[in-house]
Amino acid sequence: MSEWTAEDGSVIYYEIYGGRNSEKPILLLLPGMLGAISNQWRQFIKPLSEQYRVLLLDLRGHGRSQNSANMLSTELLLQDIVGLLDYLQVEMIHLAGYSLGGYLGLLLALNQPRRVMTLLMHATKFYWTPDAVKKIHQQLDPDMLAEKVPAYADQLVQEHGARQWRVLVRQSADLVSEIYDNGVAERVLNSVHCPVLVSVGDRDELVPVLEAQRLSRQFEEGELLVLPGVRHPLQTVPQIPLLPMMEAFHQ
Repeated sequence: MSEWTAEDGSVIYYEIYGGRNSEKPILLLLPGMLGAISNQWRQFIKPLSEQYRVLLLDLRGHGRSQNSANMLSTELLLQDIVGLLDYLQVEMIHLAGYSLGGYLGLLLALNQPRRVMTLLMHATKFYWTPDAVKKIHQQLDPDMLAEKVPAYADQLVQEHGARQWRVLVRQSADLVSEIYDNGVAERVLNSVHCPVLVSVGDRDELVPVLEAQRLSRQFEEGELLVLPGVRHPLQTVPQIPLLPMMEAFHQ
């Protein structure tokens, strides 16, 4: 078990594959909102670790990571990522993030441009509308989830704990509102100078293909990958064709 303690005392859980002292480059895999490394990116770890030291972490309040704050914010989440990289003395990384993880990767590329060599944003919602925020808030109601989607509620209990999952769901809803109110403006995306691959499933319920296409065109070195038959959950993404695309892109 590997842990790092943030300035506010929150213990952040992480894992490294492919050898801690290897000369291979670092590939950071970030999970999505309400996700954990116990169930996201797992099928990609073994093949990717042949070429990279693969680093994963549970976002604060998620999985085996703690959250001493009474809220979630993109600033706190970004500070955790930077703090862990500093702790591990990692100067440069390749980065792949799913959903919220892709957005956090974008924030890292904007705030520490020399640190991020390549950025993959999979199924990342960038363009929010009041209706989309309202819908997410309706979906992120722990009482509704427990009543109408008990299987998913049970999954959240297993991943985040019986006491924590309800708090985390409410904090995640507030985090979406923060991103909508104070998120990255489209006009600054051309200041990201690393190659960016925006990938999305053609059946994604949250991120339409046209939105992903629009996002990819805002970057100096932006590319678009549309995965056939793939919905929003990362578990619906098959290794092929994403894995060979990742290997080629991050190289």
